[in-house]
Amino acid sequence: MVAELIRREFKVKVSLVSVGRVLAKLGMSPQRPLYRAYQQDAAAVAEWKQRTFPAIAAEAKRLGAVVFFADEAAVRTDYHAGTTWAPVGRTPVVTTTGARRSVMMISAVSSRGELRFSCLTRVWTPMRSSVSVSA
Repeated sequence: MVAELIRREFKVKVSLVSVGRVLAKLGMSPQRPLYRAYQQDAAAVAEWKQRTFPAIAAEAKRLGAVVFFADEAAVRTDYHAGTTWAPVGRTPVVTTTGARRSVMMISAVSSRGELRFSCLTRVWTPMRSSVSVSA
């Protein structure tokens, strides 16, 4: 994108290596961005950090309990990630079984680094159906 901007604005074609070198000289580096939901409420986050969580932590300490932070995820075998090259108008076809498997995972970690997790595997069989596709 930077090379294209330079070409468009200054009518000069530069290589990607040159763009990287210039950006490095300007103090920049390639980085993975952090993603934040635009719906995030900064006031609610501050409330959680300053009041809600300290109250939960104090109650856990009083009870001799440990606070865990949990998240879940699922991975399916029929997920279609990626693309491939093909002649225009001739979409490539990948043959699969139609059956799918899924692994659901849940994990929780405490502020002390304690970890708990569980995985569940499911198998689905495809419903009988008739689908025709014209080429």
